[in-house]
Amino acid sequence: MLSTLRIRQIGVIDDAMLEFGPGFTALTGETGAGKTMIVTGLTMLLGDRLDRGRTRGSSTVDGTLALAGHEELSTSLDELGAEEDDGEVLVVRRVTRDGRSRAQIGGVPVPIGTLARLVGTAVTVHGQADQQRLRDLDAQREALDRFADAEIGPLLTRHREIWRERTTLTERIAELDVLLSERDRRGTALREALERIEATDPEAGEDDALRTELERLGNAEELRGAATQAALALIGDDDGPAAGSLLDVASESLGRAARTDTTLTPLVERLDAARIELSDVSAELTRYAEDIDASPGRLDEANERLHELTVLVRDLGALLPGSDGPAEDVTALLETSRGAAVDLDRFEGAEQERATAAARLEAVQGELEETADALTAARRAAAERLAAAVQEELRHLEMPDAALRVDVSERAHRSHGRDAVAILLAPHPGAEPLPVAQAASGGELSRVMLALEVALASSRSDRTAAPVFVFDEIDAGIGGRAALAVGQRLAQLARHAQVIVVTHLPQVAAHAGTHLQIVKSSTDGATSSTVETLQRPGRIRELARMLAGDDASDLALAHAEELLDEASTAPAGRTSPRRSVG
Repeated sequence: MLSTLRIRQIGVIDDAMLEFGPGFTALTGETGAGKTMIVTGLTMLLGDRLDRGRTRGSSTVDGTLALAGHEELSTSLDELGAEEDDGEVLVVRRVTRDGRSRAQIGGVPVPIGTLARLVGTAVTVHGQADQQRLRDLDAQREALDRFADAEIGPLLTRHREIWRERTTLTERIAELDVLLSERDRRGTALREALERIEATDPEAGEDDALRTELERLGNAEELRGAATQAALALIGDDDGPAAGSLLDVASESLGRAARTDTTLTPLVERLDAARIELSDVSAELTRYAEDIDASPGRLDEANERLHELTVLVRDLGALLPGSDGPAEDVTALLETSRGAAVDLDRFEGAEQERATAAARLEAVQGELEETADALTAARRAAAERLAAAVQEELRHLEMPDAALRVDVSERAHRSHGRDAVAILLAPHPGAEPLPVAQAASGGELSRVMLALEVALASSRSDRTAAPVFVFDEIDAGIGGRAALAVGQRLAQLARHAQVIVVTHLPQVAAHAGTHLQIVKSSTDGATSSTVETLQRPGRIRELARMLAGDDASDLALAHAEELLDEASTAPAGRTSPRRSVG
């Protein structure tokens, strides 16, 4: 239920607060008073754009929605982290003159699309342009499904589940076909490549290590000479002094001095450490010189192994490309070979998986056909009941001779079944039934839409919150007895939903439980509007104005009071008592 609506700086409305009743609320006012701005404000809560010409600085709409019974909306708000206040949530939409738009639900900023989706689960706005939805066959099918939700809903849910499974299986089989085709094209080559890699048994980085070794082996004589000379310089031989001998002299000399002055002891220890380190370096240099060509055949072995690895990378690098292209060294080749092994594993299981998926697809197709048949049967049975219910409503709406039919025909199979639903209307005896949007005049189309909504609302058996319907001049193009009938059926609809109606007909407004008047005033050449909740005397004056254009005429006032009293005792009744606000 929509509890309140506050509109600021939209068109002629500076700041207006509307409090809606739980049943039927009527909005009336003089031409140009701003009735359209009220509907504009409501549609802004549903994500619609605001005409820049109606924006004054920063235009804002605040709406309070009662959440009781709106399970889908409540769940979505919990996921958003939106705040509630005593079971209600505040929805805010703000649009600036430069076109920037902001929205919040329960204090949480949300995209406009999210605002439209969430609020749209609770509020439906019907304007004159919205009657064109009766031209949409999908909308007509959805209306039929809502009407017979108890019978159609489970079948439709099951059909969509099977449809999704069929789609998933079909897509998977297509993927497996590609995989099997790739197996036939690449599988043998991949297997042979992996066997060759396994036989060669390379190690990551082995080719780079071999190149380093070959560089060293190719310069063995020079390297051995340098190592030998360095070792001699450190340790020396019988022909001359060396660094080691000089360190021995320095250590022995400083050691004698340290016995006299102990402050020299740390230096002696450092010299001893240097002698040991020098000795170790010399020993390693000697071993390096002795080992560098210890294996005369090693150069040939290293060259042969490097050639073997180079050929392996050249032959297989393009066959087993990685994410960055063909492998260029052994390390990259080993990395891509792991991906090739995974591909081979997928190839091995693809054939069996495809056979299993194909068998399941065949079974699913049979289930889908059976469910579609049941869905068609349920829709055809419901179509007869919906046609009868809408036609009965049309009788109450002063269209007693109209004949309405709901046809269910076959079309291409889709997720909702293979049914096309069309509402056909013959507005008078002898007329050919045509699609309702073609057969009905503007006023008739309004009444057909209202009859459909009343029939749908009357069929609701769930315990979720009643929807909110907003009608913008649904009574356009009608008058007299038809207008009175529209008011009665709106009151009937308000038994099952909250109904908010913008109207210019007193016969409609008289049936409302809550009556709001948009009041226009002018100050210093500027026009602005506010909203007042009318008590009974105020309602009588407003109805008199709507009847005769004069709220002071005794005759008009008497007629207005009579109209109000008759509406209160009309057969359709009222869902809530009239609010009497002083």
